[in-house]
Amino acid sequence: MMDINKNKSKLTVMKFGGSCLSDKNSFSQISSIIKKYLNQSKIIIVTSALKGITDKLIEYYLKSSEKENNSIIILDEILLIHTNLINQLFAGNEEYKNKALKFLRESGSELMQLGKVINLLRPSKNLQDIIASYGEKLSTYMLKCYLDSLNFNAVFVSSDEIIMTDDNFGRALPLLEETEALIKQKVIPFLTSESEKIICVTGFYGSTRDKKITTLGRGGSDLTAAILAYSLRSDFDSKIVYWKDVKGFLNVDPKISAKTKILNHLSYIEAKELAFFGSKVLHPLCLDVAEKGNIPSEIRSFNEPESNEFTRISSEIIKDEKIIKAIASIYRLSMVTIESGTMISLPGTASKLFSLLGANDINIKFISQSSSENNITFGIDIEDSMKVSYLLRNSEFFGKQWFSIKIDNDISLISIIGAGMMHTPGIAGKIFTTLGNNGINVKAIAQGSSELNITVIIDRKDCKKAVNVLYDAFINQD
Repeated sequence: MMDINKNKSKLTVMKFGGSCLSDKNSFSQISSIIKKYLNQSKIIIVTSALKGITDKLIEYYLKSSEKENNSIIILDEILLIHTNLINQLFAGNEEYKNKALKFLRESGSELMQLGKVINLLRPSKNLQDIIASYGEKLSTYMLKCYLDSLNFNAVFVSSDEIIMTDDNFGRALPLLEETEALIKQKVIPFLTSESEKIICVTGFYGSTRDKKITTLGRGGSDLTAAILAYSLRSDFDSKIVYWKDVKGFLNVDPKISAKTKILNHLSYIEAKELAFFGSKVLHPLCLDVAEKGNIPSEIRSFNEPESNEFTRISSEIIKDEKIIKAIASIYRLSMVTIESGTMISLPGTASKLFSLLGANDINIKFISQSSSENNITFGIDIEDSMKVSYLLRNSEFFGKQWFSIKIDNDISLISIIGAGMMHTPGIAGKIFTTLGNNGINVKAIAQGSSELNITVIIDRKDCKKAVNVLYDAFINQD
């Protein structure tokens, strides 16, 4: 079969998080990584804000909305952190130090004006997103100046110019078709120019059709990298490398079990299951975008860039002797059960329930319904427990009908994940036997439509024990 990518230039989209931007040594590490890859492919870099800066910017926004506020103290802290790093990076190089400091001063002035606007007007999510975007603007421009000072040819691109989103401020979703057209128009000329250019793109934010800044939510810089690779897939043989402070996906949470191993290869479906059920390595949405474009991804250790231990993610589902690849868990969760003997005779109960939750930004972690159809059980973040209780008990439908509403705030979720589960009989039986033999009671069960996971809900006090006995039963059999 002919390789359709054989005649395409290689492109590596690299994402560096805030932990990779802490001091001069970390910036030097970035330049070393770039040198290695520059011999093999064209490079786009996506950068997060410096560690902790996004939280400080949001704090600045919140303080600015108060009548009597000390927001200027927070802004001064933000500017001082960047000033100190600039002085460290460009010691003895006044040209690039002055460029970086000029950009910082201009950004500080803009942030101060935005703070005054917030104080005078009603706060809005749109203004919060504008302020939050400055973390990535500052770190990315700083990196561009640093690379230029080392004689790389770097270009700064603000992502609001190339990523178009909906207007769901704070958690905007990319409009992929429009975004692809923008990226092709504005980024490809840099990639195809005669002088080798490294394109530095701000992560985390985009803009609406009417040019309002939007942020993509936590993990948004990872999503930015995936969007870029997706949009350039027809012109380049693309891959994504996420540089992290971990080596990749692990087969169990190291805080719960000491028996962890790196997962060398995952399919996108498996990686999404892991990401959804507790792993914080990548956001499920960035995996979804990369899967749509059939773009391979790698998670590599920033501190050990030459290590052979890393996770590859592709569309290929590899079934090996390990039926179960990983056990994920969410330690703190709430379980809501809505029960009624009249539920069967009330059409649209589930639709009304999920419409109510969706309209109030409640994220559902799992759903389980009894075979008698007289109850629905679902899981939510424990922080949403009181809000959901209020919504249900005060709703016209659930609060006034013959419904019993129970909320259990002392549960954990465990998800057993692996492509080998598909069409392999006896897995569920072995899971429940293992838990039962160890005195662990299962309170609810759910299985994804992909058949790549079985999810069980248990008392939180049993979480660590359950993860370890399941790990020994399915994975640690060597």
